[in-house]
Amino acid sequence: MTQEKNNADLRLDRPLRLGDALAGDLLDRGGFVAQVSKVLQRISPEVGLVVSIEGAWGSGKTSLLAMLEELLNAEPGKQRAVVVHFNPWLVGDRDALLRQFLASIAKAVKLTDHAKAGKQVAKELKTYSKAFDVLKLIPGAEPWASIIKSVVESVGNASEAVFDYKTPDIEARKVDLENALRKFPRRIVVLLDDLDRLYPAEAYEMVRIIKAVGDLPNVGYVLAWDEKYVSAALDKLSVPFAATYLDKVVQVRLPVPPLSFPQRVALMNNALGRLAKEAQDSHFPGDEERLGALFHNGLSELIEQPRDIVRLFDVVCSIEPGLRGEIHLADIFGLATLMIKAPAVFELLNRTPQAFVGRRPGSRTEFRDVKEVVQLHATERDLAIDRHPHAKAIRDVVHWLFPQTAKADEAFTFGRIEPGEGHLASPDRLLVALHLSARPDDLSLVRVRRYLLKPAKRPEIAASLQPDNCIDFVAQLGNMAEGLGNDLAIDAESLAIDIARLVEGEAFVRRARERIDVFSMRAERVAVQAIGQLLKHLPEQASRSLAERILTDDLAVSVAARIAIMNFISDDRDQLDCLNVEAEHRELALDAFANNVKSAAQDGDLFAKATPDLVLWVLSRLRPGLCKPVFEAIEQMDPTLDNFVEAMLKGAFDSHKGQSYRLPKDLQELENFVAIDVLKLLAAERLKDETLNYPVRAAWRALLEEKCIYGKDGSENRD
Repeated sequence: MTQEKNNADLRLDRPLRLGDALAGDLLDRGGFVAQVSKVLQRISPEVGLVVSIEGAWGSGKTSLLAMLEELLNAEPGKQRAVVVHFNPWLVGDRDALLRQFLASIAKAVKLTDHAKAGKQVAKELKTYSKAFDVLKLIPGAEPWASIIKSVVESVGNASEAVFDYKTPDIEARKVDLENALRKFPRRIVVLLDDLDRLYPAEAYEMVRIIKAVGDLPNVGYVLAWDEKYVSAALDKLSVPFAATYLDKVVQVRLPVPPLSFPQRVALMNNALGRLAKEAQDSHFPGDEERLGALFHNGLSELIEQPRDIVRLFDVVCSIEPGLRGEIHLADIFGLATLMIKAPAVFELLNRTPQAFVGRRPGSRTEFRDVKEVVQLHATERDLAIDRHPHAKAIRDVVHWLFPQTAKADEAFTFGRIEPGEGHLASPDRLLVALHLSARPDDLSLVRVRRYLLKPAKRPEIAASLQPDNCIDFVAQLGNMAEGLGNDLAIDAESLAIDIARLVEGEAFVRRARERIDVFSMRAERVAVQAIGQLLKHLPEQASRSLAERILTDDLAVSVAARIAIMNFISDDRDQLDCLNVEAEHRELALDAFANNVKSAAQDGDLFAKATPDLVLWVLSRLRPGLCKPVFEAIEQMDPTLDNFVEAMLKGAFDSHKGQSYRLPKDLQELENFVAIDVLKLLAAERLKDETLNYPVRAAWRALLEEKCIYGKDGSENRD
């Protein structure tokens, strides 16, 4: 139940709770917390320590403190620290900060098992506090006599009046306190949370308190704060060199670990459970690919904190019911992203939609060229985007949602404009939307750079890729290659071929077979995009011949199939403005591709490719006469035809139960290989085999029953 409860807490934006914080760690931050606990081991009878855990609002600082306390409480008895909680935000009174702060420490040590030593520390802490009765803690601060008196009363022994201490020598009192702390057999760790919720004056007072008492031996402090907020508070109060001031207060400053790419995917998948099932149903073709494309084109970079997920899904859950079936779910996510992450861009979209789509939604009398209109608003659009700290990621989302803006900015895009598929880039659909109705291993950028610049290392790096990072690796190859200056020499043509071949690697094949989420992009699509980004490094002639080279490469059949689609299948011709095969070579290149497919079938390698389903579909569409020889080769290698049927009947993928299987809408695509009646006879025999498991069993059932069957459990997909 712990994991389920913490999933629920994440959805409700609650921090982890003491007692099950480590068990409920969904973000793999246990290693970071363990490092913090090791840093706190530097606390000794000789020295204290101040550590800060620094992160933005919503980054999980309170959860990290709960996890840290669990680790500290789990230490062996003699090493276990006395943990003191102090939340200044709950005090609510600036003048009470010092009183409550000192009282919290005194109370905690007094109540430990080492009663005598604890009471001595509490007594000396009280005495040290009284020394401030006639002194100011910090030059410029008010005398704190009334505060110190309250500290004495809250600790106990109130009959001893402050004025009984005739010689308030602050240094002498501090020495006595330090001696008592050195004899105390356990470290004292004070956890301070929500410092960035205080008003500026209160934040300043709290920092000054820590600065004044932060060097006590055997005492450590862990401050959880947003450094930018605290620095701004100090600036507001005219504290000179605010950042340097904090450096004098804190010895070890640790940033909250950023979310890794797999963690962002996991958070998105968890949050999908908040959506109604009807929202996740397939309303348009290619649902899963479009949502995955948005995630890889800017959205993933904008998810910096767990709270970003909560805010995004709060908006999506609010606006999706009114847009269900009208706007593609991925485009709803894109619209929500602009609402919460780029309000200036959303305001411009709402006020001047033609800046993104080329004409005012609903208008039928505008005759200006769409590209001209979008280009006319380029400066206004750039100003809105550049107002936000993550301008590049926001620009990527805008380019993906509105392909005309990408063209106006001369940027690469896969974007399509399909009114019938609920795309926001269609002015009519945008009008509806604006009215809101009608972890194995993380990606290593070092390896990306090495792959680009050191060709000899590419086989080794390719072999190290994992299913969780291989797609993003290829995407980063394109992004990094695009950003390289022209003075940095790379063999772009050779690199493009290697990227095309990379897709057939084991990690990509495993990812395709083990697909579990709707945010996955097809590997060959990402590879084609990366290759498109390389084109600026190629001379014109080499660029024109690159598509032909890949299309005829027997080691890059999956990417070749995608290039064949872009060049020969009209429905997809508008996806890319590059990688076009020259007219005089088109038929020969396509023949070479078909022969490569046949060779792969004869060698038994076809179903070890990343996308055998796509390859067979392209062959059936473009070279139907070669389908039967390919089928004969497949049957000779595998008389069961399990792999063939699973590939040819692969249908939609959804977040409900994953991959489903069905007969193709155009039965000729299948019958180009073999008569369906013949396959049905084999299906009846294969299904008698009790060892035949799903998803292969689902594919055979879909063929025989002519239904759409989920590969996960054999249930029927009635949608």
